[in-house]
Amino acid sequence: MTGDKDLAMLKERLAGRRGRAFWRGLDDLSSTPEFRRFLTREFPALEPPPSGPSRREALKVMGASLALAGVAGCDGVPDERALPYVKAPEFALPGQARHYATSVTMGGFAQPVLGETHEGRPTKLEGNPHHPASRGATDAFTQAAILGLYDPDRSQTPRERGRPTDWQAFEAAAISAAAQAKAVDGEGFRILIGRSTSPTLARQLAAMRAAMPKARWHEFEPVDASGYEASRIAFGRPLEQHFRLDEAEATVCLDADILGPGPRQVLHARQWSARRAGFQNGVGECRLLVAEASPSLTGVTADRRLIAEPHRTEALAAAIGFALDAGGDGNIPLSTEETEFVRAAAAALLRRRGRSLFIVGPAQPASVQAIALRVNQRLGNIGRTVQFTEALAVLPSQEDSLAALTRDMAAGRVTTLAILGANPVYSAPADIPFAAALARVGTVVHAGLHYDETAAQAHWHAPLLHDLEMWSDGRAVDGHAGILQPLVRPFFGGRSPHRLLQILLGDLDTSGYEMVRETWRETASGGDFEEAWSAALLQGYVEDSAPAPLSPVPDLLENSSAPQRQAVAAGAPLTVEFRPDASVWDGRFANNAWLQELPRPLSKLVWDNVIQISPALAREQGLSDGDIAEIRLGGRTIDGPVSVVPGQAARTLTLTLGYGRTAAGQVQEKVGFDVYPLRTSGMAAFAEGASLHPTGASMKLATTQLHFAMEGFDFIRSVTPEQVTEGAASKQAEHPSLYTDYPQGSPNWGMSIDLDVCIGCNACVSACNAENNIPMVGKDQVAKGREMHWLRIDRYYEGRPDNPRHHFQPVPCMHCEQAPCEMGCPVNATTHSPDGLNQQIYNRCIGTRTCSSFCPYKVRRFNWFDLTGNDPPSVQAARNPDVTVRDRGVMEKCTYCVQRISEARIAAKLEDRSIADGEVLTACQQACPTDAIVFGDITDPASAVSRRKASPRDYSLLEEANTRPRTTYLARIEKEGK
Repeated sequence: MTGDKDLAMLKERLAGRRGRAFWRGLDDLSSTPEFRRFLTREFPALEPPPSGPSRREALKVMGASLALAGVAGCDGVPDERALPYVKAPEFALPGQARHYATSVTMGGFAQPVLGETHEGRPTKLEGNPHHPASRGATDAFTQAAILGLYDPDRSQTPRERGRPTDWQAFEAAAISAAAQAKAVDGEGFRILIGRSTSPTLARQLAAMRAAMPKARWHEFEPVDASGYEASRIAFGRPLEQHFRLDEAEATVCLDADILGPGPRQVLHARQWSARRAGFQNGVGECRLLVAEASPSLTGVTADRRLIAEPHRTEALAAAIGFALDAGGDGNIPLSTEETEFVRAAAAALLRRRGRSLFIVGPAQPASVQAIALRVNQRLGNIGRTVQFTEALAVLPSQEDSLAALTRDMAAGRVTTLAILGANPVYSAPADIPFAAALARVGTVVHAGLHYDETAAQAHWHAPLLHDLEMWSDGRAVDGHAGILQPLVRPFFGGRSPHRLLQILLGDLDTSGYEMVRETWRETASGGDFEEAWSAALLQGYVEDSAPAPLSPVPDLLENSSAPQRQAVAAGAPLTVEFRPDASVWDGRFANNAWLQELPRPLSKLVWDNVIQISPALAREQGLSDGDIAEIRLGGRTIDGPVSVVPGQAARTLTLTLGYGRTAAGQVQEKVGFDVYPLRTSGMAAFAEGASLHPTGASMKLATTQLHFAMEGFDFIRSVTPEQVTEGAASKQAEHPSLYTDYPQGSPNWGMSIDLDVCIGCNACVSACNAENNIPMVGKDQVAKGREMHWLRIDRYYEGRPDNPRHHFQPVPCMHCEQAPCEMGCPVNATTHSPDGLNQQIYNRCIGTRTCSSFCPYKVRRFNWFDLTGNDPPSVQAARNPDVTVRDRGVMEKCTYCVQRISEARIAAKLEDRSIADGEVLTACQQACPTDAIVFGDITDPASAVSRRKASPRDYSLLEEANTRPRTTYLARIEKEGK
């Protein structure tokens, strides 16, 4: 066709096929001329390049994102007592990886992993496929933990009042302090730790109390999601709650992000996806109803989402409790939307009695959480969909809180304080004057990975070892204990928490390795200890080490109801909600560039935090993204940029923790604003009575929200359960092509991504970064659309901005059978392999970017700057040696992890066999906690990927382009009118 008239007719025909309208952001919805100009540009990144990145930007990106400046002379030999997992050659061979079963910790819980090492250098972490808590999956934090090991800003030497010293001086001071404490039975001797599940640490603390009866220890964790206080109310003692989402056919969550980031994300996501898989196959239901103030991964995945201000959770919980005869009040005033939600939630829970689950999030008061326990007891869910064990964490008494420690410090009752792995000067609640009280303590010893805000105010600082450098132990979220074995000898000569604690108690002789072994020797119940020890190292956890399930005494669940509050009228003071950040958590990962540049799952923001406000509040106050506003709450103020979030509660401001750090490293320098000054011990999760005031200033936010937008329609497709059951979902027809089909040999690789179980958690993106040596580019370059991630997760809205539906869609290279990039490349740098891969040959590429121009999926990235050329040999050793490190001026993209395909091909050839189905796992597939991604041989009809592609839910992205992509999607299953 030619001419404007014919083009208009064609556009009209295509537009007629569009069944649903998706939008990526509020700018997209409003169709501003600026946004339209942005879309029509072939490359949003093609603005005149600067002369080069700034010095600070270069330090962040080159020095920290790929790590390890100054470690060239360190001993990188693996600890000879650690046992390799699966592959155990007699001698290490160059180029042959070794794998060790170990763990990294998150909020005190052990995250089980297999650590991959090349010539003694750890390069990648994968989930342990044999561990019952993960079954081989990981999350974004775990994938990025390898970068924390190589962080050049890690503390490298002891310090006395800020001045570098040596371990001999530190140990002499510790011995002197220990002798003085023991002389008075530990009077005035205190220890403060972060949350821990280590049996060895528990044994050491018990030994300390026995040797020094008057000594005390305290615990402080900025983000507490344990629910221990609720179980104290309900059962009289702190118990661990274990949700069985795989058994729950109906789950109701009130202010509970059970699929969101945190130590339990992998376990919960795997369980939920297992239940969802059963539902997909016609076995039972998988209903999820959520009420929340700010969109979360759980809320946007739910079948039904109610936008509710945080203080309304109490009324909703009581109303559901009353409806199910589990206490509460039947006369609670509810809005129409709340009434409908309560009715639907109660009906769903009752219909699946014994296979339902009611959860109130840990952000709510313990009395409100206890309502959920009473409801679950009434429905017969306890012992089935929710189980209880003794607390997994090492807990002090209730009297040994941070507040109690601070009072004793201020009163001069603390003579020696040892802080192990905590940073309370930065993260203590605003009403606990910890920093001021610290000046009243005679001797303060701090131990941490970084010389942070607390270390700067301590008399002594000692560097801690990274989890991948030390011997320790800990419990996973399912209760199984595991041994943390080192992948490498310490780079910086730090000490483990166990070793430091022994030094502080006057013991200079016992090593961390011996202490951990002694713990498990004491717990061994007969048999050969050495054999049991080796077995624990090889499989990554200790068999039968999870605590036994308990049956709480029913009569401890009193039928009392919490006081209810009225709804807040429009124009009333605002509520501030505090949440851990999806990338830096409570601030402990602020110096990790991989996580800083990882687009947040819902906002797609990088390198910043914001004040999340609703579209209604933005209209009321005339605010837009990037405008600086001031929050006033209880006489305290902070200011920061706002971000307008569709689906946010109208009168709630959501703030994320972990930013505004003043110490700990160059990556986190001047990143974001600190919200801890607004947070108090009584209002750790949300606080009412705030006000928001525009300042008139603004700043540029770096977000990938509108980058690499595709032109087309039906990005996200859905089918009804009836269509799946009847096999009546629409299956696209293959269109004719002008190009000759490639011969189909075997194997031929393809991928399927199930949008029905994808929760947008970013584990796949983080895994791709670690596997493929992807450099970080910094905030300024991301703002120009120059991020280098090979895999992106598009997030779409559908419906009204005040309460839209959310959709996630991971988009790697499609590896098209009829690839436009192959046709367009003038130097044949992008080619088609015999096994179906769209290859990128870097040394042919001359950077014309024609391939990206021709790609309808916008999955190719241009390397604008040389971010790796000046790295020292130590940094080169930190990378994956099986993946080419790209120079400046070439196109990069997803390769289906061709290095893993080659490894499997070589192994199969040596053994004279075919590559087995499932033998090749791409990095994104291996990390995915919901099994949304499947990869394999599409010529084998029995392979997992072929079975998925045979589903009536299978479809191609932008099928109208007729590129015949090897990556296809499974449509979401949604009820009509949902």
